[in-house]
Amino acid sequence: MVFAAADAVAQPMAEAPSQSQALAHSSPQASSITAALAFQGGDTNEVDPVSLAAFQSFTRPGDLAGQAAEVRDGLAGLLSAVPCARLQLSFDPETAVLELRGHLPDNGLRAPVLAALQAQMGRDIAVSDQMRLLPRPQCGALSGISTVGLPQSTDQITNPLLLGADAQARVLSYSGGEKLFFDLTAPDYPAYLYVDYFDAAGDVIHLSPNATVALQLSPPKSALRIGTKSAGDPGLQITVGPPYGQEIAVAFAASSPLYAGHRPLIEAAPAYLDFLREQIARAKAQDTDFKGEWVYFLIETQAE
Repeated sequence: MVFAAADAVAQPMAEAPSQSQALAHSSPQASSITAALAFQGGDTNEVDPVSLAAFQSFTRPGDLAGQAAEVRDGLAGLLSAVPCARLQLSFDPETAVLELRGHLPDNGLRAPVLAALQAQMGRDIAVSDQMRLLPRPQCGALSGISTVGLPQSTDQITNPLLLGADAQARVLSYSGGEKLFFDLTAPDYPAYLYVDYFDAAGDVIHLSPNATVALQLSPPKSALRIGTKSAGDPGLQITVGPPYGQEIAVAFAASSPLYAGHRPLIEAAPAYLDFLREQIARAKAQDTDFKGEWVYFLIETQAE
């Protein structure tokens, strides 16, 4: 990822394995699959053919192209059928474990999604549940964000071990009373960064720029702090408080300024996204070399 949060500012909360996750990890036969592929033409009678086809669809997508494409299309269709969700599969051929990451709008969808995915992977590939919960309206806001006219920042386009939509870059966790702050690394080109917090009420808070934080051109791959760590730090000071839950922060990068001045500190998200869409279209029309991208982070807050 060329545009991402820097490491270890706010740490994600540890999650206890779900029942589905525990069951999935109890049955994989990773060694038999690895052996079957390492010794081509050998005896594969002990390998679940469904698992073998799924394994090859990630590790050798060019072999038996029709069958591999059918498996991958089926998995992609399963992920995209979940409403108001962004889900991605990451396969580890060394352990024959398929990690399902991203987020769901409703925890009741978790078990059906895992069961359907396990059926497509067969008995010899374990499914690891790393899904988070992101309810409406935040999950719906991502649909609007994805249509502003910028691509989502990613370095995963050509990686066959990944499948599905790019989800959150990181998960940031805060407790009540803490200051909200995190660090970003700019893209690999000079860029202006716009960082917004989309809350559960359907509003957006402009973390940068705003009346306190001026818009600046960030050098390639430079570090930028959003928010403040202590009361004496310059910038917008935000203290975490109720209501607690899951929200999102989004960072937009643009090679030229998208608008003059600054927006109201808090405004309705749909109106802002409509405005941003118009400004990005204008910037592209005026500059044929315009570059831009976006990335988002899950923000989890809880009481002290």
